Amino acid sequence: MREETIHTEPITPLRPTDLVVEALDQMEEWKLSHLPLVSIEGIYMGLIREDALLESEDDNAPVSTVFNPVFAPSVLPKAHPFTLMDVCTRDRITLIPIVDDQGAYVGAHLLTDVLEFFRATPALSQPGAVLVMRTELAQYSLAEMAAVVEQNDAKILASWLTQSNAMNEVEITLKINVEHSGPIVQSLQRYGYEIGGIFGDRNFDSDYRERYDHLMNYLKY
Repeated sequence: MREETIHTEPITPLRPTDLVVEALDQMEEWKLSHLPLVSIEGIYMGLIREDALLESEDDNAPVSTVFNPVFAPSVLPKAHPFTLMDVCTRDRITLIPIVDDQGAYVGAHLLTDVLEFFRATPALSQPGAVLVMRTELAQYSLAEMAAVVEQNDAKILASWLTQSNAMNEVEITLKINVEHSGPIVQSLQRYGYEIGGIFGDRNFDSDYRERYDHLMNYLKY
């Protein structure tokens, strides 16, 4: 999984002398909210925001008049896809400039291409249940959870760890390769993992709906 496996679009960067109206036309053509600004020497200067262009009082002014040099997110060539996603979400950008270690602009990836790359990975493309669990940080063990899952004839396709609301707790999201997660959930609960949510398990959804209907019928009498 390397950056070069993600599709690259032939997006021509802006130059400081390009006009605001030209930049807006190019953004409209590509359906983007950002475009890279590059010096005459080919050095990456930063990103031009669409909202900054729209706030300009003169459409025929050069884009350099609305440029904020502080806003210059980028990645190195061959950056890992996780790095690309981190930059996209951190700066909320629709385009990720690729800049070499000399500061020269190399190219760019679209956010849509990065999302498409992750969509094609087994974690998203293969069917299976998604389990959301909480536990104390000291108790967290991915090896233990993997053993539980595999003992139930299943595999973990992906895992994600986030901080829970409680300072000493973490929230773990597992994507497994089976849709019937009942035995796995019961095993994880015996190991002390609190289940916060189950998604993509049709059996669980059906059982939950059946219990809900029984409760509603009970409350009628």
